[in-house]
Amino acid sequence: MELMLIVVQEQDEKALSSAFIRNKIQATKIHAEGLVSNRKLGVFLVCTDRRDDVLKMVEANCRERTIETETSEYNGRIFVDVQRKIVIGGATVFLMGEAQLKKIKGAQGGTNE
Repeated sequence: MELMLIVVQEQDEKALSSAFIRNKIQATKIHAEGLVSNRKLGVFLVCTDRRDDVLKMVEANCRERTIETETSEYNGRIFVDVQRKIVIGGATVFLMGEAQLKKIKGAQGGTNE
């Protein structure tokens, strides 16, 4: 079993979530923000033996996009604002080797005395 950390664009996270649910892949989703594009990101934590299946779902549901963003550049004398096209999206997948999954349910009911 290995831990997969999957970073996707906000536009792709709903489709990927649905694919995980349909295929009974348990995941935890965390929201984040990209530093270069200032766009919202979805980060999925998946611990599974079905790595190849998960990678196929990611490939089928995530795509690259080109956006324009404004950056400041130093031209030798002053900083100027420049429009740049950058490619974002697709998915970034981190595979973290052998992982051990433990579910802790905690105490069962009980009374507060």
